[in-house]
Amino acid sequence: MGTSTKIYFGLLDVTAREDSTPICADKQDFVSLSDLKSEVPLSPPKSATLEDSFFLLDGSFSPFPDAPSGAGWGLWSASMSGSDGSFSTPPVLEVSFTEPHSSIGLTLTFSPDTNDYANSVLAVWYDGSENIIAQKAFAPDGAQYYVEKKVEGYRKVTLTFYSTAKPYRYLKLQNIEYGLVSMELSGESIVSASILEEMDPTSAELTVNTLDLQVYSKDSRFSLLNPQGVFSVLQQRQRLAVSEIVNGVEIPMGTYYLDAWKNADDYSVDLSAVDLIGIIDQTNFSGGMYNNVAASDIVASIMTSADVPYSLDASLENKTLSGYLPICTHREALQQVAFALGAVVDCSRGDEIRICSPPSRPTSHISKSRKFSGGTVELRSLVTGIDVVAHKYQPNTESRELFSDTLEAGDYQIVFTDPAHNLSISGGTILSSTVNQAVIRVSAAGKVALTGQGYTDTRRIVSKRMLDLPANTTSNVLQVDDATLVTGDNADAIAQRLYDYYQLRYNNEFKLLTSSERVGDWVVVDSLRDERLKGTIESMEIDLTGGFITSARVVGARIPTITGYQLGELISGEEMGAL
Repeated sequence: MGTSTKIYFGLLDVTAREDSTPICADKQDFVSLSDLKSEVPLSPPKSATLEDSFFLLDGSFSPFPDAPSGAGWGLWSASMSGSDGSFSTPPVLEVSFTEPHSSIGLTLTFSPDTNDYANSVLAVWYDGSENIIAQKAFAPDGAQYYVEKKVEGYRKVTLTFYSTAKPYRYLKLQNIEYGLVSMELSGESIVSASILEEMDPTSAELTVNTLDLQVYSKDSRFSLLNPQGVFSVLQQRQRLAVSEIVNGVEIPMGTYYLDAWKNADDYSVDLSAVDLIGIIDQTNFSGGMYNNVAASDIVASIMTSADVPYSLDASLENKTLSGYLPICTHREALQQVAFALGAVVDCSRGDEIRICSPPSRPTSHISKSRKFSGGTVELRSLVTGIDVVAHKYQPNTESRELFSDTLEAGDYQIVFTDPAHNLSISGGTILSSTVNQAVIRVSAAGKVALTGQGYTDTRRIVSKRMLDLPANTTSNVLQVDDATLVTGDNADAIAQRLYDYYQLRYNNEFKLLTSSERVGDWVVVDSLRDERLKGTIESMEIDLTGGFITSARVVGARIPTITGYQLGELISGEEMGAL
């Protein structure tokens, strides 16, 4: 089996787009320049216009919409180029920023659907004092074009478009990336690459998948010490799309985001990256108090705040949750929701966070022919019971002081130690509030006091116990008391789910040839001495440059067998079944 690895690596200033303010006087009335800030690639309709030799009668064009506003056009100039493609007055796009930014160039996307683009452009970069710090004239030769020009600390960029590649055309610009969209690492440039995928089937923790990569290059641009090098403009959250080539077929292995890097020696750089769950662990969610709120609404508020793509199983959308979320990371908030729903969360082999119900039956069989050995089998400690604390939050009427201090005039964010409602203030004005915080405005310096009423958390314990303890067994009861979306409505199901999971006591670790299995899959494994286990893949460490071999961990239970037949079910692809 022939294998190799490819890494598609963006070198972008990941905060520049969000911080940008584009302005252009020469634009059509129906366009919105805020489209150029979109993280999602624009896809305007391929519409007919009266531009010269533009409207092909091949059925691919639609009539220009009667109400074109809001269709995501990007920038369309109001003026049209002349017979030689030149503009009499070249359109100028000015993009300003509130913070300094650094990038290795610009990537411009014009109109790929019609292959229209500007073929003569001047880019000028300015510092915060409007001084020119760099400029470059360039001639794009396609609908997407990368302008290589490393500039650090700029606060404004102007793009002047002198001409279009075809005569009598409007300028059409759909996207600006502040850097290089993608460079490819492959072959000998990748010394080593491995992926660690993990999942906790109970969602007591949302684990972070990681990528570790070592890049080799004699090119000095890969030196951290080179001021003109690639890595001098690296930032966290640079996107790395990973693929494995197996017998000529490219298999996507997931999307990761740069977390740390260092020079290993003169010619090697070590990169480590995390998945989207690692990214949402770096930002905070404001929390809230919930009373029979649809899971889809709570998940949407968390993921919209985190600004990451996600999907939620239809089977979970209409489940309702009650309880409380404090200010916490987006990862912690999503973990609380998943735990209360009995859902699992994963983004292995993809580019979004998937929230779904766990599988209800095995999806694959890992036979001995795919394993290098039976591996090791370990018996986990016996858990004899589960205690789950159910919470009920009720608003009370007792007022208490949330904040008191002497403040200068200005706006302030006040964070509460405990949830509160029915707020009142003296010495200021409440601009906005949640159960966890308030934003206040002080018009004149002086004493400010903020009061509110709290909530009472009534708790009760829901228990599951092993009825018949084996001889000489010591009681081992696990307790869950910090799951604040667990209520009397779902505590019993949660306790039973946890108890059932901890009765899966066999931990089987082994190496195998990687196939379509992913963490979270429920599988049947040929284990030691012709025994079989049925359980969940909780960990997969995949060596991308060492033959695409996986070190896997499956936690499950032994399957009783009779003369080689599996009891209780038919395994797909195997000629066996219950006797």
